[in-house]
Amino acid sequence: MPEKQLSEEAKWFLRNLQKLQDDFAENIGAQIVTTDIEGNLITKMSGQQRVCQIIQKTEKGKTACQKAYRTALSLVKTMKEPAFMDCHAGLASLWVPIKVRGEIVGSITGCGGRYDRGESEEELKKKFTAKAEELGIKEEDMDEYLEAAGEVKVITEEEMRKRAERLAKLVGILAEETALREVFGV
Repeated sequence: MPEKQLSEEAKWFLRNLQKLQDDFAENIGAQIVTTDIEGNLITKMSGQQRVCQIIQKTEKGKTACQKAYRTALSLVKTMKEPAFMDCHAGLASLWVPIKVRGEIVGSITGCGGRYDRGESEEELKKKFTAKAEELGIKEEDMDEYLEAAGEVKVITEEEMRKRAERLAKLVGILAEETALREVFGV
């Protein structure tokens, strides 16, 4: 979160946004974070998945996540609508714009699940093994990574769309425009 003086209203908004985000992440089994328009964190990460934690331990994994993040944020700025895609690791991601008077001021990013591409268990294992090698996951972490990747639930794009809509509505209900402008610096 940014280091700046905030009004009591903005502090209340941030506390409740974090709680909403934490509860939502736990309820759907996904990870969620909120950022400003530049990609700076507004909230702490909620519900980070084990597979993502393993990926983030490698320099290549961390770099790939940051690159995917910047690309998706740029896409949301352009489209001004939620975006749904696979992340670099093959997991389902959603990007929900936060708007003030029609202008994008930030984004809610969610990652959780994977889209069913009709792959067999063997094909998935090969895919995730190749991804692990590409990301530089150490041999001693390979079994844990494959187990964690296997825990990721299949989700449909429709379910991701519903998640995005619910989350956007909840944030909209929670926030007054004044707090949004102050927190997101617009």
